[in-house]
Amino acid sequence: MAYQRTPYVESKRAEARERLVMAALSLLAQGGWRHVQMSAVAEAAGLSTGAVYLHFPSKTQLLAQAYRAQAGAELRVVTEIADQTAPAAERLAAAVRAFAQRAMSNRRLAYAMVLEPTEAEIEEERLHFHQQFIEQFRRILQSGQDAGEFELADPQVAAACIFGAITESLMGPLVLAARAGGSDPDARPLIENVLAFCFHGLRSPGATRDEAPRVAPGPRRRRK
Repeated sequence: MAYQRTPYVESKRAEARERLVMAALSLLAQGGWRHVQMSAVAEAAGLSTGAVYLHFPSKTQLLAQAYRAQAGAELRVVTEIADQTAPAAERLAAAVRAFAQRAMSNRRLAYAMVLEPTEAEIEEERLHFHQQFIEQFRRILQSGQDAGEFELADPQVAAACIFGAITESLMGPLVLAARAGGSDPDARPLIENVLAFCFHGLRSPGATRDEAPRVAPGPRRRRK
């Protein structure tokens, strides 16, 4: 009779696996993909190197799972915004701001997740998730077009352009600031400029060529 793990054993295995993934993400946020070594992950998780290989037979498998965990969390945020019933323009602004602000909150990790060169298997995961992010933006744009808020030739192309504008505009400044080791810059002007650029390509039906939907200003930080 084959051995069957008890619920307790399964829960302990899941806990150890989660600790390893969180340790890998912590190292990734500190120094990028090259910083995530199996021995370093084991030390950060408080486990043996052998335990790492027990759960992840190769470094690539560990890196891929770490990527899926972090990208999945970010995708859920955007998806929840896309699922709301608010006007499409409001959801689009909220999704862009959420993605950008979360990137700004952990600049080194954001750069590693979106742009930093890595192994081919991780690049495949990155492409897969990028397509899913684009799909959420497409859903917002499509609903806006259906409701008469936007006038688009192709919501799929527009969604890809918006996601590309966000990532390319934010990640460069983020990693440069992270490497400089200075204080966190005020991200609001950058985020609002990206948002304004995205909305400039969206015209309301009947608008002139230079007119675009207005973007509601983001929340202002109180002065201390």
